[in-house]
Amino acid sequence: MLTGVPLRLSLSSFGFILTGMATGNMILIYLGLIPLFFVVISLFIESPGELSIPPFEESISVEIDEELEISRSVTVREGWGLVTLGEELPPSFELLRGNNFQAFWKEPRPTEIELRYRVKCTRRGTYQLNRLNWEARHPMSMTPTLSGVFPLEQELIVKPKGLRIKRIRQQKIFTKIPMPAESRIKIGVPTTDFKELRDYNWGDSYKQINWKATARNYRGVQHIPTVNEYEKEGRRVVFIFLDTSTSLSLGTDLRNSFEYAVQAVLGLSEFYISRQCKLGLALYNSESGVRDVGKLMYPSAWLREHDQGDSVEVGKPGHTSIGKVVMLFPETGKIQQYRIHRMLLDTEMASTYYSLHEAVGYVRGHLHGTNPLFVIVTRVHDQNLDSLVSGVRELTKYTRKARRQSPNIMVVNVSGYSLTVRKRGDKTAAQLLEYQENAYLKKLRGLGLMAVNWHPTRQSITEVLLAQVGKR
Repeated sequence: MLTGVPLRLSLSSFGFILTGMATGNMILIYLGLIPLFFVVISLFIESPGELSIPPFEESISVEIDEELEISRSVTVREGWGLVTLGEELPPSFELLRGNNFQAFWKEPRPTEIELRYRVKCTRRGTYQLNRLNWEARHPMSMTPTLSGVFPLEQELIVKPKGLRIKRIRQQKIFTKIPMPAESRIKIGVPTTDFKELRDYNWGDSYKQINWKATARNYRGVQHIPTVNEYEKEGRRVVFIFLDTSTSLSLGTDLRNSFEYAVQAVLGLSEFYISRQCKLGLALYNSESGVRDVGKLMYPSAWLREHDQGDSVEVGKPGHTSIGKVVMLFPETGKIQQYRIHRMLLDTEMASTYYSLHEAVGYVRGHLHGTNPLFVIVTRVHDQNLDSLVSGVRELTKYTRKARRQSPNIMVVNVSGYSLTVRKRGDKTAAQLLEYQENAYLKKLRGLGLMAVNWHPTRQSITEVLLAQVGKR
C-alpha cells in the first residue's frame, strides 16, 4: 500500500513532462523527471519492521515518593525510518527526567532503541503498566504509518512509606507519650492453662469452639458458639484506629491529610511491632453517626467463612450492606506487619461507614482484660468532634490508668490546612483554622488523653513525638 504522496508527485512529474513536450521546453521535462526519480528510489526503501521486545520484570515494588527509572528496550530488525515509542503512565506519577513518548531514527542495519525515563511514585496503590505503543514511519512518507502494541502486563506496587520512629536510648530523658518502649515479654501465645468459657469473637480459631458447651447452651440457628479461653503469656496490646472519612481529603489528590495519615499508621505500627507488642488495626469513618451496635449473631456458615485469622470485613451476618468494619486483630511479628502493609496499600477514603464507637463495639471481645494502648489517627474538626468524644469514652471502658502513668489513649491529629495553601492570603486563613483546631485538641486533652497535632508540611511525625520528650 502507498500513501497519496507518490501519486501526487507522479502526477506533478507527468504534468511537467507533458507541458515540456508540448512546448518543446527541455527544462520543464528535466524538472518533471526529478520527482519521478525521487518516487522510484523511495519505493525501494522499506519502513521499519520486525519489532520485538525482550523479557522484562513482571512486578516492581517501590515506596511512595521513591524515584523509579523505567527502561523499555525494543529491537527493530528491518527497514529505515522513524520509530516512535510511547507508554501511558498513571495520572498520579510525576515525570522527572526523560519522556514516556520518544521518537528514534532507525538506520538500515538492525537497531536496538531504548525508551528510558524517570518517574516519581507519589501515590500508594497497585498499578498495571499494560502496554507499550509503537509507530513506524517511512522516511519519505511513501507508505502508511505502521502501528502496534507490545502487551506488558507489568504490575507496579507503590507501598506506603513507613515513618521511622527510633527509640530514645539516653536514660536521663523520658517521654510522656504512651509508648511501650520497655515491653520485653518474649512470648505471647496461649498456654495450656484453661481460663474460662466465653462467646465466640471474630478472629478466634475454629479449633477453640467447645462443641459440647455449644450444644448444651443451644438457643436456635443464630446461636453464638462457645469457645475455650486459655491463659496467655501476654504482650502489651496496641490498637490503632484510622479515620477514612472524606474530611481527610484536605489538600491535593497527591498530597492530602489521608495519605499522611496512612504513613503515620504504618510508622507507628512498625514501631510497636518492633517493641514486641501485639498490634491491631481497624478502619472507621468519623462522619458516620453513632448507632446501637447491639448483640451480634453468628451463623455457622459465617464462622466457617471467617475462620482465617486474617483481616475481616465485618458486616451484619445475613444482610447486605454498604457499611463494613475492616480490621486486623491483634497479632505480632513480621506476618502482622505484612498484613498491615497489604491492608493499607488498598485503603481509600470512605473504606468503611462505621463510626469509631461502633468499630470499638465490634472489637471489644479482643480488648477485655488487656488494658490496651489506643491510637486514633484522624483530623479533628467541628463536625466529627462529638463522634470522636463518644468513641473515646467507649475506649475508656477498656483501659485502667494507674497513678502517674501515661494515658492509654493517644489521638494523632493530621492537620491539613497548610496543604491547601495555593496563593497569597491562604496562609493567613490556614493559621486561623489551625488556631480553632488547637481548641478542639485542648478539649480532647481535658478528657485525660494525649492529643498530638501534626503538620506534615512543617515537621515529620518523629519530630512531633520527640517534642514530648523531657528531662527527669
